Amino acid sequence: MKRLICALLAAALLCGLLPAFAEEPEGGWTFEYSARGKNLYRLGNTGYLVEGWREFLIPEYLDTVRKNAAQLNEYVPLGGGVKKYVYFIESPRSVNLDSDLSGENEVFTLIKEQYEADGIGTLALDKGEDFLNWFYKTDQHWNYKGSYQGYCDIVRMIFGEDEPLMVPAETVVFEEAPFNGAFNAKLGYSQSDELFTVYRFDGMRDYTVFINGGPEKSYGKAEKYFKGKYPRITVYNHYGAFYGGDAGELIIDTDQPEKSNLLLISNSYSNAVTLLLAQHFNRIYSVDPRYYKLRMNSDFHIQKYLKKNQIDTVLCMGDFRYFMQPFSIK
Repeated sequence: MKRLICALLAAALLCGLLPAFAEEPEGGWTFEYSARGKNLYRLGNTGYLVEGWREFLIPEYLDTVRKNAAQLNEYVPLGGGVKKYVYFIESPRSVNLDSDLSGENEVFTLIKEQYEADGIGTLALDKGEDFLNWFYKTDQHWNYKGSYQGYCDIVRMIFGEDEPLMVPAETVVFEEAPFNGAFNAKLGYSQSDELFTVYRFDGMRDYTVFINGGPEKSYGKAEKYFKGKYPRITVYNHYGAFYGGDAGELIIDTDQPEKSNLLLISNSYSNAVTLLLAQHFNRIYSVDPRYYKLRMNSDFHIQKYLKKNQIDTVLCMGDFRYFMQPFSIK
C-alpha cells in the first residue's frame, strides 16, 4: 500500500497536480529579449535562446489555423463516429514571455473557437517558470518534463481521470551528452551547460513498428542510450535520436486488440510522447503533414485512411508552427 501511495504521489507531482519549483537566481528570473540574430533572442538571465513571437503571430498564419480547422471539421465531423481531440503546446512561437502570462493564449483561444472536437487541451505557460521547466535551453522542443506533462494531459483528456498513467522509474542524465539544440546550431554555437536528460519507464509494452511503409526494429534509440551507446560529439540531435525522428507515417502496434486505434496528426513534438501514448492504444498511426506525401508518394486521404485502419480516435497535436502550416489532407 505504501508503494502504491508513493507511486500515485509521484505521478501527481510529475503531472502537475502538485507544484514543482525551478531554482531562481538571487533577485529572480528576468525574461527580456536580447537579439542574437536569425530571429533568435537570449531570454533575460535564464540562459535560454528563444524565437521571436512577432515572426509567427501574423494574420496569414492565423488564417491558416482557421483553414486547417475547417478542413478537419469537414473530413472528421463531430459526432460522425470518430472521436476527435486537439492539443496545443504553448511555446515562445505564440507568446511574449516578457509579459503577463496569466490570461489564455490567443492562439489557443482561436483553436477553441475554430475546431469542433470532443476535447481541446493545452500545455499552458501560465508563468515564465513553466517555460524554464518544460523546454530545452537551446531548442524549440519540450524537454522530458514538458513532454511528460503533455502525455498526462492528453491521456486525461481522452480517457478521463481513471486511466492509469505510466510513471517514470527514474530520471536519467547522460553525462557525456551536452545538449546543443537547433538554436545553437543555427547561430554556430557549440557550448551548452545543459545535459540531455530523460525519464526511464518500466513496464513499456513490446511493439512492432513501421516507418514510412517499412518495418523497423524500434522507434528511436532509447535502449542504446540506456546502455551507454550514444554519440559523445558536441553538437548532435539527441532529441531525434533518442525519441525517434520525423516520419511521414509511423505505425506503432502494441497488440492490444481490446483497445482502440489512434490517428495522431502532429509534428516533431509528438516524437517524445508517441511510445507513451501507445501504451493506451492497440495501434497508433502517426502522420506528419509535412512529410506524408514526400515519404509515402501519395496524398493523405483521411477518410479512406480512417476506414482502412479501423481508427476511431483522432488527435491533432503540436505547437503554433504545426497549426499554422497547411495540413494538406484530402
